[in-house]
Amino acid sequence: MDLCPAPANPTLMDQAATIALLGDPATHQGLAVERIDTDSAIIFLAGDRAYKIRRAVHFPHLDLSTPDRRRRVALAEVAVNRRTAPGLYEGVLAVVPGAHGRLVLAPAGSGAGATPADRGAADRGTADWAAAVDWVVVMRRFAESSLFDRQAEAGLLTRDGMRAVADAVAALHESAHDEGINRAGWPPPGGMEAVRTAVTGALGALRQHPDLFDPPALDRLERGLMAAVARQEWLIERRRRSGYVRPCHGDLQLGNICLWGGQPTLFGAAILLDEAGAPRDGAPRDGDVVDGGPAVIDVFHDLAYLLMDLEHRRLRPFANLVLNRYLEQTGDFAGLALLPLFISLCAAIRAHMTASTAAARRPVGAGASFRREAAAYLDLALSALNPRAPRLIAIGGLPGTGKSTLARMLAPEIGPIPGAVILQSEALRRRLLDAPEEGTLAASGYSEAVTTRVYGEMAGRAGLVLEAGHAVVADAVYARPDQRADIEAVAHAAPVPFLGLWLVLNQQQAADEGRPKGERGGRGLGEMRWDILSVLGSAADVARRLLSQLARPEPWRPEV
Repeated sequence: MDLCPAPANPTLMDQAATIALLGDPATHQGLAVERIDTDSAIIFLAGDRAYKIRRAVHFPHLDLSTPDRRRRVALAEVAVNRRTAPGLYEGVLAVVPGAHGRLVLAPAGSGAGATPADRGAADRGTADWAAAVDWVVVMRRFAESSLFDRQAEAGLLTRDGMRAVADAVAALHESAHDEGINRAGWPPPGGMEAVRTAVTGALGALRQHPDLFDPPALDRLERGLMAAVARQEWLIERRRRSGYVRPCHGDLQLGNICLWGGQPTLFGAAILLDEAGAPRDGAPRDGDVVDGGPAVIDVFHDLAYLLMDLEHRRLRPFANLVLNRYLEQTGDFAGLALLPLFISLCAAIRAHMTASTAAARRPVGAGASFRREAAAYLDLALSALNPRAPRLIAIGGLPGTGKSTLARMLAPEIGPIPGAVILQSEALRRRLLDAPEEGTLAASGYSEAVTTRVYGEMAGRAGLVLEAGHAVVADAVYARPDQRADIEAVAHAAPVPFLGLWLVLNQQQAADEGRPKGERGGRGLGEMRWDILSVLGSAADVARRLLSQLARPEPWRPEV
């Protein structure tokens, strides 16, 4: 086959020869080759495989400037990503000089997860491992349309799909806890100093682009981030000691999620190298220990990447859905207090990455869209540190009045990014009873004892969320005066503004619910002090009316 000339000095190569090798159809048995460029990698698609090389770049969080570092990252990438995407990652190939002084691909050894022998990609007899100039991660190819960022751009994301993504993230974090508690020296490093170092690194990187990022804006961002770190020091350290700092994904953006086997699959995880370990020369051997691993960070830091990406794409309803589903699965309400800090930090990192991509575009001006996007990330980093004030909205009403639909529409617009936490009595009831999410509950599931427990848990969780600085939408029937009084008391104790809504289907029912207790036909609702809201019209119309009223100075009354 037509091989590419090896560079005279592989350690100083600009990767042009490697790129030419992987882009040549002859390297892939004559198959057509497609190329995809990202901030830190170049991916070549041929047949049913994808071949990924890392760019020889140096980011504050990842140094890829030498072949040895790219080797270590490649080996670690396969090992780390097989946790969540074992079917996608096949192994590692080395780019080495062949028998005739031409670059060829050679398996990196079974210890590195070598590709199958029948791939026929290399002249194995002449591989000089010590002279390897680059390293290639080999993956199974999937349809580009299965990437969640492509689905977002096409308007094809669905609530069911994003619920499944949230489930996958929660499952990763849970398995990472099981992995972590079996490690020596647990709990891990990664508390205050690690967060402060990440902030310092991100700000330093942003200041490398003074032509794009206004220095006074960066000063504001630095003050805001450092103040948030100092304010949350006790929580950051408490969570580290309690096991919430775990081996995570580290780059949970939509572009690193795909549909594989019909399920959302997380890939492209961030890699941290073991800088204490001495670099190894020569070929990887069976049993080699990979000197790199996943990002070890707070699980809410990990989740924040995904929430930030959805917010940046103006998909806050999906971000709100992901947050609420994740909380349903984990119950980690204390982590909410760190979301403004982590979302801002994630946005700052993406601002730098995008600015670096813009700077690398040639000719000058070709990166204009990346420059605009980088500026938008910086705006998001700043806005996340100035969250909307929390509040508590309780939505009651008889079954069929649309409480859950209204709660879902109100939540993204209330409180800090990505909106309010929804506490839904029926979902909580099923979880407390360990019952399926769908289907009819037995009558015993609605006993007085169970109902008392559900409403008590609703109030308790609402208090935790408000204490963490986030808003709450509580969705339950609230047919009894004591239930309504209990949830209202949570807001008063916080203290945050409270709004109680009682939904009715029509004007006649609204008039009936507003009558004195003795004139209501025995409904047993007691004194109705909440605002009675007719849900005539679409749920979206009702939500818009409410939000416009919420924007007005209190006191206010909803339009009936």
